[in-house]
Amino acid sequence: MKFYIVDCFAEKKYQGNELLVLIADREVSDEEQQNIAREINFSETTFILSDKQENGGYDVRIWTPNVGEMPFAGHPTLGTAFVIHNEIEQKRGSEVNLNLKVGQIPVSVTKNGMTMRQNAPIFGEIMDKEEIADIYGISAGEIRNDYSVQWVSTGLEAVIIPLKSRDALSKLVVDQAKFNAYVKRHPKNYCNHLFFADMGEGVFAARCLMEDFVEDPATGSANGDLAGYFMKHNYFGSKEVSYTVYQGEDMGRTSVLHVHTALNDNDWLIEVGGNCFIVAEGDWR
Repeated sequence: MKFYIVDCFAEKKYQGNELLVLIADREVSDEEQQNIAREINFSETTFILSDKQENGGYDVRIWTPNVGEMPFAGHPTLGTAFVIHNEIEQKRGSEVNLNLKVGQIPVSVTKNGMTMRQNAPIFGEIMDKEEIADIYGISAGEIRNDYSVQWVSTGLEAVIIPLKSRDALSKLVVDQAKFNAYVKRHPKNYCNHLFFADMGEGVFAARCLMEDFVEDPATGSANGDLAGYFMKHNYFGSKEVSYTVYQGEDMGRTSVLHVHTALNDNDWLIEVGGNCFIVAEGDWR
């Protein structure tokens, strides 16, 4: 199978979030897909099951090394669409549709590289900030009081946590035992936890701590959840807004995510985009 290594939500090579994309030229079993994901050990690996479209889109599956198959994830969607647009479609057209477990996700070619449209958000439990602070090694006073800690999903769920400062963001360290006890109390919260700090003028800093205790340098799905959270809580006092999120800075893989979101009545628009770079390609044997 032809493979590509792609840096997603990056401003240049060797930044952003790494992704392995394979174009299947034969039937690949679930077991082999899982083994390949484990072999490369990136946060996600994707398989384009055919270079032919089905129902107006390309059938794609997303795998993690340890958790298994994912119904949706942000940087795998973006990076896979980038490979399809550049390598399969030879840069023809302006939109690529991916058929994922969560449904068909459209990805557009834009001035910001590639931009995906996410599903309308679902909102869940509001969490106690003292409980969250205790897990992540910060004080409850470093979590904002004016916005809630809340579970949100636009296809892949995350718990959104608003912090008062960039300094608080830098101090996050997960206590694994406390996290495991916490998800026993709140089973749906076995998912990404996205912390953000408002840097002013439409710029945010964020960190995403994943359920397997690995930090993610760029999380398109969780940033889609954050966009839904912003609009639900009227964060900007506007029905439509664009802003930028910097993620991965604390782990040396700076990522830049461009977000556009709007809410009119119950009509949601959530778009998350960024640049991608192919850094390697070859044949998977």
